[in-house]
Amino acid sequence: MPLMRSPTEGLGVALGGGTARALAHVGGLRVLAERGWTPSAVAGTSSGAIVGALLALGTTPDETIDLIHRTDVRDLWRQALDPALRQGSLIRGRRLEGWLDRHLFHDATFADTRVPFVVACTDLVTGELGLLREGSLARALVASSALPGFFAPVHDGERVWMDGGFVEAVPYRALAALGPARALGLHAGIDAGRSRLIGLVRGLHAAPVGARWRDWLLARGASGPWRRLARGTALAAQSYERGLRVPPGARLVSAYPPIAWWDFHRADVAIAAGARAVETAFECDDLGAWLAGDAPPEAAAGPDEGGGAV
Repeated sequence: MPLMRSPTEGLGVALGGGTARALAHVGGLRVLAERGWTPSAVAGTSSGAIVGALLALGTTPDETIDLIHRTDVRDLWRQALDPALRQGSLIRGRRLEGWLDRHLFHDATFADTRVPFVVACTDLVTGELGLLREGSLARALVASSALPGFFAPVHDGERVWMDGGFVEAVPYRALAALGPARALGLHAGIDAGRSRLIGLVRGLHAAPVGARWRDWLLARGASGPWRRLARGTALAAQSYERGLRVPPGARLVSAYPPIAWWDFHRADVAIAAGARAVETAFECDDLGAWLAGDAPPEAAAGPDEGGGAV
């Protein structure tokens, strides 16, 4: 049995998105737990925020895996039958919010979490990072998962929230607001260096006409549903121009599960990929020594390590 370390030692985890691929985080967190490391702060964006919320509520990785196995994937997909065409999106997201509350969170709020937790969103109006730390967990998680044209953005007073990955694919900045001594990022999104779509977007925006088109969309504002759709699409495309950067002193572990973003029925493949990635980091990259304060952090990731929301 590994020595269990106190959660006050200051390990924070930042969990990126990836929809079904983000289930890799559960495998990575399970390996951390087996080696005695318990996060004392959690930040998440998009589907990584769902995993993070369960962790913050005190759900162990093994319990989360059991919950995944008991989830009816067909029932999950039925929550998409929630049209929002008047909002410029296919899915409104309110049915999903209710499903998350019924099956995962049972009306829990941020006040119910056992460790500090923050959800990273993108402010559609300003394009800047927004941090959600109060109110309904399910509502915050739907806000952080809103994708232009697919899931409608979530209105919160004068704020309009969408996927936090458009600001930062792995929410290190959100995690920094909680002040952990060490920041470990887990990434399971698109491998930008191999994605033809991201290559196409980067090439388009490198051309003067593409850059002018993006800037025109961003300048249109967000006063109506179709302008919000246009602005959100431009912010999404802009996010793929940036690489995933690791802040000084932090670490990143990337898992690339061989599944598509919609393959929730292949959860075990994603979980296993996340476990392998963290095991490899312990065995080959001195992750254990870094966690114990005995090794320097890895170098910052290059421009093709990631970026974007999905």
